Amino acid sequence: MRRIFLFAVVMLVLLGLTTHSTYAGSGDEPHYLAIAHSIAFDLDFDVSNNYGSAEPLIADGQLQPEEHARVGRGGVLRPVHDVGMPLLLAPVVRVAAPVAAWIAARLTPTLMHRLTLTPSGLYRHILEAAMAALGAALACLLFESFMNAGSSGRLAFWLALLVALSPPLLIYSTLLFTETMSALLCLAAFRTVALRDHSDTRHWIFAGLATGLLLLTHMRNVGAVAGLVTVAGARVITRRALGSAAAFFSPIAAFVALRTVINYHFWGTYVTNPHIRLGAWAGASELARISGTRLIGLLLDQEFGLIPYAPVFIIAIYGTAATWRNNRALASAIALVVGSYLIAVMLPMTNAHGWTGGWSPAARFMTPIVPILALGLATGVRVLPRTLVSAIVIVQIALNLYFWQHPKNLWNDGDGRAAICQRGGFPGCAYLPSLPPE
Repeated sequence: MRRIFLFAVVMLVLLGLTTHSTYAGSGDEPHYLAIAHSIAFDLDFDVSNNYGSAEPLIADGQLQPEEHARVGRGGVLRPVHDVGMPLLLAPVVRVAAPVAAWIAARLTPTLMHRLTLTPSGLYRHILEAAMAALGAALACLLFESFMNAGSSGRLAFWLALLVALSPPLLIYSTLLFTETMSALLCLAAFRTVALRDHSDTRHWIFAGLATGLLLLTHMRNVGAVAGLVTVAGARVITRRALGSAAAFFSPIAAFVALRTVINYHFWGTYVTNPHIRLGAWAGASELARISGTRLIGLLLDQEFGLIPYAPVFIIAIYGTAATWRNNRALASAIALVVGSYLIAVMLPMTNAHGWTGGWSPAARFMTPIVPILALGLATGVRVLPRTLVSAIVIVQIALNLYFWQHPKNLWNDGDGRAAICQRGGFPGCAYLPSLPPE
């Protein structure tokens, strides 16, 4: 019953958020949608006819490929983004696009104006509802994971609700970015390999599918995949569970092969492409400087960091460290998956795009591991002083209410000063760090 209520509450809050003015439909979002349209309606990955007036429901027919699509092998225009999410989204858009067009054709221009809707805006709202359902499903999985980590049902409910309705999940659960899907897949796999004690082959197959799809969803998730594979490998080796190992690693191998085939078909290379490339190899001191800057930025930067927008993760990080005393296996698994993901983002050799995420809401690059990092809350709320926990939670709830009402202030301009200060009038940014977006 708690799961149903949790799903309904999160869904209702997220649907309410979609009625507020945001920058939805900008950045990478419409380009992922263009890929999904190509799959759904053309049954191919040639996106040459999925931009501009050829797709009037995407950005009112004004979207251009820019750097999001390049000419690949055979002179075909190919998407540079990974295709995992568009593949899963294609059945949704195959239904949603004609439904949106049908509804828009039957609404009078006066009513559309009063509702401040365009046909593409109406279509985007339908897709946002689908993403909100994904966010609500993630909240339910968080609830179950908190209980697996030792929380009571009541505490697990409130923790899952708090995390699901806090940035970054609050906003990313309504947008067509890969982050919420990555977070759901990452937690689904982690729950099997680290939280549950079973030898059911079906669960290991499901975990393998989630881990493999995590890589196909975005290559940036490679660090999290490596961490999940390491945790799972240690577990099956310790228990000599060869059947579980085969069930877990076979789907991963299949997805790796599929991604390699797709990449070679598009670009004639096995791993890299115009978007996914190796960065410069830096010397030891430069490597330490860049990696340190990125880590501090990912956590503390006033524009793109996690903690300024979700201080509840102070409790989570402390709680993960405290978990080491009574559940070293869980603490080690959290640290390994989170750490592996962060290392891949921090190193300039494996991440040539920096750490800010470009034009997108705050903490974009932290979102895939947020649910796993949040598991530390189960211990943190118990071991930290109640007064401190209450104060942080109150601040978090206040931030959630503010950003739900003013979601545009989650998008920053990369000028070193948070939008909540520039447009929202918050006076505290002078006390928050601002890191160079390198």
